[in-house]
Amino acid sequence: MMASAFAHVDDLHTDYLTHRTVVVIDVFRSSSCIVTALANGARYILPVDTVSRARNLSLNKDVLTGGERYGKNLDGFDLGNSPAEYSSEKIGDKGIILTTTNGTRTLLKAERAPHVLVGCFLNATACAKAIAALHRDVVFLCAGTRGDFSLEDGVAAGCILDRLLQIDPSISCTDLAHVLLLSYRACRDTLMETLSGSQAGRRLAVRGRKADIANCLQIDQNPIVPRFEAGRIILDEID
Repeated sequence: MMASAFAHVDDLHTDYLTHRTVVVIDVFRSSSCIVTALANGARYILPVDTVSRARNLSLNKDVLTGGERYGKNLDGFDLGNSPAEYSSEKIGDKGIILTTTNGTRTLLKAERAPHVLVGCFLNATACAKAIAALHRDVVFLCAGTRGDFSLEDGVAAGCILDRLLQIDPSISCTDLAHVLLLSYRACRDTLMETLSGSQAGRRLAVRGRKADIANCLQIDQNPIVPRFEAGRIILDEID
């Protein structure tokens, strides 16, 4: 098995996805919201690219709308992009239409791959086990922020890869995947301090969202794996 990585979604050529498992990572905060929502009983999540499409799809349907644009909540939406909002009381047994600045765009670009998983710190070990069970080369696709690399996405990719290598030490890594692995290992004991200082971390802190940073960095808090298939994100059932 080969593990490769892309620093942000705009680096990806979709032809590269053929025959590979893709793990979409947007730690602050789309991936973390998706994992939290499914862990708390959401039926499915429908990622869409635009705010207007989310609104139109929600008309006359018993679904919730969630998301953000440039870190700000959307007028008229039921939920924002904070994992704390996706409690079982709010989202249990409901479908959610989600649109975010970076995460949902990344998911939609990855859709051509045979297997698309959603990963973050919250489900790192479960995600690694799911990757190993698929027996395919894996691509860690970091969403990034508006075309730039996001440190927290890269370190989360390294965290999942670290656990994957514990399952199968024979896995080969591209240079970027190796760098992300080393980055995680260098800061795994200081995750909060390190990733609070990332660009996205600083933006969240300025907006009074330090609690979101802490929530998103809880390794293996939710041992489930979201799978994106046929336009919807659901709980993975890979054995």
